[in-house]
Amino acid sequence: MYCYKTTRQEHRIESIDEQMESSREFNFNAAFLELSRNEFVASPSVEELDSLKKSEIVKVAKHYGIEFQPLMRKDKIKRYVLEYLVDESILPSAVLETVITEPTDNTSELKRLEMEMNKEVRLKEMEREMQKEREEREKREKREEREERERREEKATEHEFRLKQLELGVRGCF
Repeated sequence: MYCYKTTRQEHRIESIDEQMESSREFNFNAAFLELSRNEFVASPSVEELDSLKKSEIVKVAKHYGIEFQPLMRKDKIKRYVLEYLVDESILPSAVLETVITEPTDNTSELKRLEMEMNKEVRLKEMEREMQKEREEREKREKREEREERERREEKATEHEFRLKQLELGVRGCF
């Protein structure tokens, strides 16, 4: 690394070094992915396909011209690749029998159950909130009733006091 007088220049040199290093890592990773795909294409096998990442399986599918939706799950794309390889007699048909045909529809069942549980939880939360609001309203109403009763009693007491004062005032006049 070069040494300059200003820190700004040093920072720029370090930044360039970091970019070059990150570029080397990216190129290595890209080369590795390309190597894995090429290895599979050279000698396809279920084991090799299982070891590939989704991005690599997508590249393999594109290599063979297999149509698929990019948002599909990895297992589904892998299944399409295997079916293509069997149809083209690249792999024996027994391969399809050993591989799970389709993921069982447990995922949708699990999602449905999860949604039901979430619904129940939300309903219970709503019931708790409603109960809490009801209790707060009842407390407020009782407090207001008590305050109203106290005001009435205070007015009655004040009224009695004035009457007594008037009685005493009237008696004092005679």
